[in-house]
Amino acid sequence: MRLKHWAAGALLLGATALTGAHAHLEEATPADHSVIRTAPSALVLRFSESARLTALWLTQDDGPKRKLEVPAASQPQITVALPPLTPGHYLISWRALSADGHVVPGQVRFTLAQ
Repeated sequence: MRLKHWAAGALLLGATALTGAHAHLEEATPADHSVIRTAPSALVLRFSESARLTALWLTQDDGPKRKLEVPAASQPQITVALPPLTPGHYLISWRALSADGHVVPGQVRFTLAQ
C-alpha cells in the first residue's frame, strides 16, 4: 500500500514540476523561417506563460547585431517595434526571463523578399 502512495506522490510531483516549467515560444510574427514581402513594423512573440525580455538583437545578413529596446513588463505576448527593414535575411535573437526565474534564449529567422 505504501508503494501506491509513493507512486501517486511521485506522479503529483512530476505534474507540478511540468506546470512550473519555464516559458517557451509558442508563436512569432513574423514566423520563424518565413519569407515575407512586406516589412513588418513590429515583432510579436507569444510565450507559453508571462516572460520579460532582458535582451533583444536584430541582425541583417552577416551585418552587425543591432540592440533593440525591450518592454519592461512581463507578459505572455510581447510586441516590439522594429526599425525600417530593407530586403534581406534577418535573425532576431533574445533572452527572456520566465516567471520561474529561468533565462530562456531564442531566435527567429525570416527573409524579407523584394
